[in-house]
Amino acid sequence: MAGAEIIGKEELEEIIKLFSDDKVNLYRYGQNNYLTKEFEDMFSSYMGTKYSHAVSSGTAAIHSALAAVGVCPGDEVITTAWTFVAPIEAIISLGAVPVLVNLDDSYHLDPREIENKITHKTKALVSVPMWAAPNMDEIIRICKENSIYLVEDSAQSLGGEYKGQKLGTLGDIGTFSFDAGKTLHTGEGGMIVTNNKELYLKAAEFSDHGHMHLDNLPRGKDPRRKPGLNYRMSELTSAVGIAQLKKIDLILSKTKENKYKLKELLKSISNLELRKFHDEEGSLGDTLIFSVDSMDIAIEVEKSMLKNGFGTKILPEAMDWHYAGSWTHIFDKTPEELEIEFSSTGKLLRRSVCINIPIKLKDEDIESIFSSIVTVLNK
Repeated sequence: MAGAEIIGKEELEEIIKLFSDDKVNLYRYGQNNYLTKEFEDMFSSYMGTKYSHAVSSGTAAIHSALAAVGVCPGDEVITTAWTFVAPIEAIISLGAVPVLVNLDDSYHLDPREIENKITHKTKALVSVPMWAAPNMDEIIRICKENSIYLVEDSAQSLGGEYKGQKLGTLGDIGTFSFDAGKTLHTGEGGMIVTNNKELYLKAAEFSDHGHMHLDNLPRGKDPRRKPGLNYRMSELTSAVGIAQLKKIDLILSKTKENKYKLKELLKSISNLELRKFHDEEGSLGDTLIFSVDSMDIAIEVEKSMLKNGFGTKILPEAMDWHYAGSWTHIFDKTPEELEIEFSSTGKLLRRSVCINIPIKLKDEDIESIFSSIVTVLNK
């Protein structure tokens, strides 16, 4: 699973360096160490943004970013019907209303549906690039014409690009996750990026109980303008993040290399359809998505892969956590009502298979995955 595969001595060395200080401080705003600042600066340099702010998780990042753009009770926030549940939870936690749209054939939110969902209450749009970019030209246009904030929840797509620009930097503010299934793995952790100083400050304040981090004012003497929560990243997590970020080029290149080897094999199968892209060159390599004729066939492909020691990624195994049609615990609707509302998305996802592409995938593994798929589709 991307960075989680290659955690080792480099991460340990960064932790040892942290503990070699006579006065170790694991608190993010301490006077010693301050590896979190180093991690943030490295991340900004990699992303090409003016500001980066580290937090405790990807969920903390999207929650803080939405708070920064001013999402309040009664506001509406448009996002996709296919995403991990975290951005929906963040919207609700701020008292706002999530307004979800169906997917286009690239497995991303459909710009035509976005325009139909905008009202005078719409405050922001959360774009969720699941390993590749949505139609960002259209999404950016829609946000600008309607004066709504564009927030990129790029948890799944660190290192991905759209027409040469890194995902997470095309909107007003972007967020990332560093858990075990993401490009970088720090145990837990997240990052917020932006070129807007005011949004950066507001996100940083929200993630630190509302503390305004003003120069020349000691902590405890600083003022506050709004309440927040404790979403700080520890120095220990940042130490791992520094080592992981140094490996990102290797992570991205190896997964892409492996994905295209498998994809070339899959092109020979006539009864599957490979995912469409708005910018395939900029997509990540750690996943490969295709659709088949029915849900039953997709499940059979998953079973065949599991039999040979390979799992799927989200589709179909964790679809319920990522598909709005399953979220009866969030929306006051029956499963039947949700299925009708998101029918086109549900139909696409239920007949889709998403394959995890590890860094260390061997050629014989690629052949075995291909064989697992062919065994089902050539029946």
